[in-house]
Amino acid sequence: MEKVAKAQLALSSLCVYRSILLDATLAKYTRLLETVQGVELRGFLEAYGDFFYSLLKQKTQSLPEYMWAENDLCLCSAALLSAEEIKREAHNNFGEFAEADRNDNVDGEDFISKLPQWSSEGSIFGDSNVINRLAKYHEENGCGIFARYGALRWRQGALQGVENPDTVLFSSLKGYEYERSVVIDNTLEFLDGSTANNMLLYGDRGTGKSSTVKAVSNEFRNRGLRIIEVPKDDIADFSGIIEKIADLPLHFIIFIDDLSFESDDDNYTALKAVLEGGLAARPKNTVIYATSNRRHFVKESFSEREGDDVHAADAMQEKLSLADRFGITVTFSSPDQKLYLNIVDRLADDSGLEVGREALERGALQWALLYNGRSPRTARQYVDWAQARLKSGRNLVI
Repeated sequence: MEKVAKAQLALSSLCVYRSILLDATLAKYTRLLETVQGVELRGFLEAYGDFFYSLLKQKTQSLPEYMWAENDLCLCSAALLSAEEIKREAHNNFGEFAEADRNDNVDGEDFISKLPQWSSEGSIFGDSNVINRLAKYHEENGCGIFARYGALRWRQGALQGVENPDTVLFSSLKGYEYERSVVIDNTLEFLDGSTANNMLLYGDRGTGKSSTVKAVSNEFRNRGLRIIEVPKDDIADFSGIIEKIADLPLHFIIFIDDLSFESDDDNYTALKAVLEGGLAARPKNTVIYATSNRRHFVKESFSEREGDDVHAADAMQEKLSLADRFGITVTFSSPDQKLYLNIVDRLADDSGLEVGREALERGALQWALLYNGRSPRTARQYVDWAQARLKSGRNLVI
């Protein structure tokens, strides 16, 4: 049982990367080690199967690769010790010593020898320079939740990783190349350490404002860019967000989607303070990108214009000035017919849609009239519909 005892002690003594013990798959592995001694055969086999199945669900049979991917605490002076323990433990192929440590035959049948074995091979831990690689990884990708996720949300006073983020890339976005180039240039200046502007992406619905921000995040994640989506109602938490990210060696986009306010909304004042530089000033590793369908965020009514405010004009200008506090405003307008059809054609080419251009475009115009009008989103919806329609052997008559 010496190998099993060493494995248990190695895991128990983890310091820097101790949170891996909370991981569901590694918890099953720990449970498996506990079943080696003093547990009936059935209990051992169930623990073995449970762990092996969990490992396969992560799309790997290599324990070293899985353990590398799950390291999620920051690097510090004790990293050498922890990394060596992880390295030693990950190379334990349990099947190699399970047979030696247990002798459970039932009616002459050896169940243990038939168990599948996971791999103890892994190029990461075979590298003698693993500590330097680990340090470089954390330097470039941060630690904890920031190393694991490229997209995060601010919810109830805490950052949460987005398990299934939108993976949109620029290659899948058609049209609006100039508008996107403005966003890309500002982001690259931000990543290069230059002073970057907060940005407002304003325009008609379905024109790709939010997708552009998400694509920027996806394209530049390997350069240390992370995106944090903050609901409009949580703008007042800006100082709390800043406390968590200001000192990290990463760059962050604070993303506020679909921005608009009621006339008595306190979040308007909070955002105004953030953009103007309040006590919780925006650090150099943070930039704010917002999208809105409204050029003027604050909803107003005619009755407000006819109110009894002595300085009504000043009050109105104050409400309409928030957009000016974003350094750069990029306008995404609904496409004209030529651009709309160009987007449809390019999406159809990417999808491998085999249909005459005339029939495709005629259907696209009919679709826009019947549904949501001309926009990149409408074009995508039409091409998806056309693809399914043709696959089932029908024509593009709407």
